[in-house]
Amino acid sequence: MRVPLEPGDRKLLIVSGTLFAVLTVAATVLSPPAERSSSGLPTSYSTASQGAKAAYLLLGEMGYRVERWAAPPQELPGQPQDVTLVLAGPVIPPSSEEQVGLRAFIYAGGRVLATGGFAAHLLPQSDAHALKRLYPEPKPCPARLPGPLSRHAPVILMDGNTRWTPSRPHHLAYYGDEDGATVVHYRLGKGEVIWWADSLPLENNGLKQASNLNLFLNSFGPPGSSRVLWDEYYHGQRPGFWSYISRTPVPWSGLQFAALALALLLTFGRRHGPLRPARTTGIRLSPLEFVETVGELYGRKRAAAGALEIAYHRFRFLLLRRLGLPDTATPGEVGRGVRERLGWKTPGLEETLQKSEQAVKSRSLRETEALRLVQELHDYAGRLRLAGR
Repeated sequence: MRVPLEPGDRKLLIVSGTLFAVLTVAATVLSPPAERSSSGLPTSYSTASQGAKAAYLLLGEMGYRVERWAAPPQELPGQPQDVTLVLAGPVIPPSSEEQVGLRAFIYAGGRVLATGGFAAHLLPQSDAHALKRLYPEPKPCPARLPGPLSRHAPVILMDGNTRWTPSRPHHLAYYGDEDGATVVHYRLGKGEVIWWADSLPLENNGLKQASNLNLFLNSFGPPGSSRVLWDEYYHGQRPGFWSYISRTPVPWSGLQFAALALALLLTFGRRHGPLRPARTTGIRLSPLEFVETVGELYGRKRAAAGALEIAYHRFRFLLLRRLGLPDTATPGEVGRGVRERLGWKTPGLEETLQKSEQAVKSRSLRETEALRLVQELHDYAGRLRLAGR
């Protein structure tokens, strides 16, 4: 059996279906692309030979406060003292805003460890260039300068085809070969920059070769208060669509729409839902207790005539309505109407009506007399079927 929909229900279904379709299309279009394989990247998640999970875990065991960073440079700490950002082999090109954010981080006192030729494009005052020839194997690079970076690390192994040709006096080349510098350090504002030609010294396979481990630890300074942010933002680990939405007023708007939908649902359910009897609390006094209480009040007041008046007027009202007589009918007219219209032949009714009418007006009515008349009226009401069930 087909159940017809009301206009309000039809509109609600149309709006809900449209909203669901819009959200589905938006989620499909705006969802982040599938993450590229990280097997060849020095990411802190990878255990492959070119991954960097071992170096990431080692920093934590050495006492550094290391954590992964998956936000753009604009969101780096505003007071970056004792904060080191690791840009290990980034693969995603930076925007101009991101370059400005990284520059502000360095000038404010942050430290950046960048590896690879692509990372040089992120750094200010970059003098890196690509070599025309490629080396099939990692090359040993001896230390050129004594200092904090080359302490206990006389020779390192470095791969890659990028070299740095320092053109400024504050650019210090700590390691290099005949093609140029492979490890460079320079200060910029309150911060400093360390650049490696390749990520091999921090990769799982290259960390234990030559003096790479010592170079890796020397690049972070003493542990303790140092905080290390291992960048995964330029490896593709970027916030998705819902992470972006969570930083906008959209969640609060969704909460308002949810509250509105709940109110509409409750209103619709209240108007069109099943009817259930209301739960009522029990009467404080039972009918018999109520009668006894009222009787005690009449007894204390000695208002026998008042009690009789109530019973008499009720009996007279029901009887006149039954006979179709006016309110001004006398007891004689009422008695005659009972005999003619109801076929009543038992004497005494007209006399009881007359006595009751006189007793109501009496101020010296005794309680026994009032009780007797009330009982007679009650008896006549039952015999004439005036009272309900």
